Amino acid sequence: MNEMFENALPVLKRLEEEGFSAYFVGGCVRDLLLQRHIKDIDIASSARPEEVQQIFPKTIPVGIEHGTVIVRHDSVSYEVTTFRKEEEYKDYRRPSKVWFVDDLKEDLSRRDFTFNAMAMDTSFQLIDHFGGRDDLKLKRIRTVGDPNLRFSEDPLRIMRACRFMSVFDMAIERKTIDAIEEKAHLLKRISTERISIEFIKLLQGEQAGKVLKFMEKTSVLNYLPIALQEKQSDLYIDFPWNVLESDEQRWAAILLLSDVSDDRDFLKSWKLPNHTIKKVGELLAAYDIDAWSKSDLYRFGLKVALSSITLKSAVEKKDYMNVKKRLHQQNSEIPITSRKDIPLDGKDIIEITQREPGIWLGKLLEEMEKKIVEGELALNTSALKDWVKRWEP
Repeated sequence: MNEMFENALPVLKRLEEEGFSAYFVGGCVRDLLLQRHIKDIDIASSARPEEVQQIFPKTIPVGIEHGTVIVRHDSVSYEVTTFRKEEEYKDYRRPSKVWFVDDLKEDLSRRDFTFNAMAMDTSFQLIDHFGGRDDLKLKRIRTVGDPNLRFSEDPLRIMRACRFMSVFDMAIERKTIDAIEEKAHLLKRISTERISIEFIKLLQGEQAGKVLKFMEKTSVLNYLPIALQEKQSDLYIDFPWNVLESDEQRWAAILLLSDVSDDRDFLKSWKLPNHTIKKVGELLAAYDIDAWSKSDLYRFGLKVALSSITLKSAVEKKDYMNVKKRLHQQNSEIPITSRKDIPLDGKDIIEITQREPGIWLGKLLEEMEKKIVEGELALNTSALKDWVKRWEP
């Protein structure tokens, strides 16, 4: 059995010792069956939140109103959620009311897809009321119960279906496709932040191109933030998304494949964090460099430079391995990583030149830094002092 499940087992057994039922549930069970990396372990129990808090000495009440308590065991956090059923979703995200129940099946019946509605007991026996294991074997995405109801409750489940299709290389069954087509317009009710998270996860999948084509056919693309729907192009579908290594590359690729007049406004429309927008901007600036100098490499850094070449290779469908090798070689020849590595600073230069501080000092430092990077000036104090004495503004 997977080590993460073994480590979490004492939490379930402790709940059972107190007279409650407890199970592993959701994505961790799915990923175990798929033999995929398991990020975390989720637990469902008949114990009420306040009972969970009484049983375990270290807890965090993260969502008591919805039945969730984090239990800390051996320095690991486990979400323990009480079995529950839900009333209608008035805000297309959360149920307007939650009831705690004692029945595992009733709890699992409220979940989105069959392979996310499986559980496993302390003997590691699978509980599968809705055919999730068969759907995994058939590589089929199917909702628990009526797909129209599931997508009406939370339309983001449409994006999740597309994400699973891409990441797990699965197909969506016919009734669920029909419901996606009928309910796609409800994505307009979902926050852009939530859509962006699912969309970028989708692009991380091996089948991202195929799924984008599916999203075009089912009109899902029409209800995403701006630009994707403005250029219904096979460029998205044929693009090798799987070779990209970072979210910054994926957003940059979207921009390069789209007719966007203002990159920054586009990224803001997806409600991306400022640090992500900044990184995408740097990557696109590096992408535009055709012949890398040492100064270019010093300014952007090797990581951004290599990332831009990977992106260029994907966009142009060319092999730029020689360029990457050359960048590594150039980087090894640059003697400094920042101005702090230069043994002379502003105070030293003022003392050498006996000049008053001014704009000239910044120009000198910038020129000295560039010459060191390009290998035109040796990185030793004596040589630098001689150069400073001869420098003319």
